[in-house]
Amino acid sequence: MDSAQRELASAIEAGDAKAQVEANKRIATLAFDNAKLEQAKERKEDVKLSDGGKLPRQTPQTLPEQPADPQAEAWASKNTWFGKDRAMTFTAFEIHKDLVEREGYDPKSNEYYDEVNKRIKVDFPHKFAKDGHIETSKPVQSVASAQRSVKQGRQTVRLTSSQVAIAKKLGVPLEEYAKQLKLTKEA
Repeated sequence: MDSAQRELASAIEAGDAKAQVEANKRIATLAFDNAKLEQAKERKEDVKLSDGGKLPRQTPQTLPEQPADPQAEAWASKNTWFGKDRAMTFTAFEIHKDLVEREGYDPKSNEYYDEVNKRIKVDFPHKFAKDGHIETSKPVQSVASAQRSVKQGRQTVRLTSSQVAIAKKLGVPLEEYAKQLKLTKEA
């Protein structure tokens, strides 16, 4: 930096505009490189403070494999919507999180699976038949009446706790989520 500043001073004394421009470019480049170096030092210090200076030498390529829970696999095979219906699957994960972390359920107990099933049916009652089995989509013929009535006033949409959780997880405002939910129900 000192060398570049001396070059600029001598270019100014000599009245050499081209040399002045080159010296200024060099000073700017050095200043930029210096700022990047300072940022890198600060990041390195932050990492040392956050983990006590002990970073792994190499990032693990795979996570340690955990044995599959036969009870969880049996539950998933009974609930054919799991993994196929995104809304229900994400809701099941949120219910799992609430049950295990907040309410202290043992995820290997029958009570846990009963509670998951109960809450899924509460959040998605339209997906289940009266006997508790999941309904498949049946073709429905819609016929418009000869006289259409126009509803006046504001219509409200109530979101279930799982719908609120999904909207928050997706980063969508609740009003916008409710609006889209209403549109999909009307379609």
